[in-house]
Amino acid sequence: MKYDLCVIGGGWAGFNAAQRASKLGKKVCLIEDKEIGGTCLNRGCIPTKAWVAYSKQNYSFPDIQTKASQIIERLRQGMQFVLKSRAIDYINGKAKIVSCDTVRVGEDQEIKAKFILIATGSTPRELPDLKFDHQKINSTDDILSWEQLPKNLLIIGGGVIGCEFATIFKRLGVEVTILEIESQLLPGIDGQLSKKIAQVFQKAGIKIELQKKHGEIDLNNFEKILLSVGRKSSLDGLWEDSGYIRTEKDSIVVDHELKTNIPNIFAAGDCIGGYMLAHVASYEGELAVKNMFSEREKKDYSVVPVSIFTSPEIASVGISEEKTKLSVEEYRIATVNYLSIGMAHIFGDTQGFVKVIVGTRSGRILGANIIGLEATELVNIFSIMIKNNLTIQDLRKTIFAHPSISEIIAEVAKVLE
Repeated sequence: MKYDLCVIGGGWAGFNAAQRASKLGKKVCLIEDKEIGGTCLNRGCIPTKAWVAYSKQNYSFPDIQTKASQIIERLRQGMQFVLKSRAIDYINGKAKIVSCDTVRVGEDQEIKAKFILIATGSTPRELPDLKFDHQKINSTDDILSWEQLPKNLLIIGGGVIGCEFATIFKRLGVEVTILEIESQLLPGIDGQLSKKIAQVFQKAGIKIELQKKHGEIDLNNFEKILLSVGRKSSLDGLWEDSGYIRTEKDSIVVDHELKTNIPNIFAAGDCIGGYMLAHVASYEGELAVKNMFSEREKKDYSVVPVSIFTSPEIASVGISEEKTKLSVEEYRIATVNYLSIGMAHIFGDTQGFVKVIVGTRSGRILGANIIGLEATELVNIFSIMIKNNLTIQDLRKTIFAHPSISEIIAEVAKVLE
């Protein structure tokens, strides 16, 4: 059988691409060599956020593991149901591209397709002089299968993943130290947010070592080490001929329409590098399908929200104050503290603030940086505003429900009056 589309990888990019093609009436197969759902469902977003939620509720570590596994299994079943209901053929096995229209699965199964989408995701990255031994030196994949907690934990890398795990394990009673080579936690995020989360971490007893490499401390002082220094594209064994599909810095090179150097082979998600976020992978998977079968559209990363499930939560979209200073547009900043929001007092958590950057002349909202209650939900409202070029005047005209956490967004307009 010849397919219109063969998708390699059952994570968020591949799954959403397969759905989109099916809705367009195309014959689709999806190949996955592990579990449906990819990293996000099985080893990333879903299990880690389940850990965050259940650790807040004082569940024991075994109970947290059990409840997270139950959620993962339910969602896997849901994804399988969607594939079946949309007549998408699901094939479990290792895929290899053998020509521009042929994919081999295992030793003897060959699949023909008009288009191929590579969505093979990523895996945790090691350091040249520090490799995973899966005993003491662990990846995030290893940690999610732990059966018991260590007495102490060194997290090498103070980015999003490192800070989220620091929150979780400290809450579970583990002594946590974060080692970050840069001058702040969460490099690249708004400086005020970084300083605030560092203060909260230190108050909670999390030790922070900035501008240090792992060679500068004694690793023997720690029972377990989490190496959290980013991820790399999963491309091993995907094709035979060297240079068949162009790569750069271990990621697949694509054009503005997500095409590779081979016109009918596209790629999306973590395997192309850039934003290694599940929601971006979903967008890319659907965009690739659109460019295969319907209208042409260039990829657009102008509005990509980032959500960080620390305690308190952190989120941002658009530009930070540091980046605004480099632009030509004049701007104003409005900062509203959670202390001014009634619902924050009701929930008993008034720490943090919302910081919004607005163009002085245009009135457009250029960026939002949040630390505090429901930050990862509030950022989506700002994403809509920025994407649709809404102004601070539009915000003033909007009535927000009271009492609510989202009222803090309405307060921004009042600050700028």
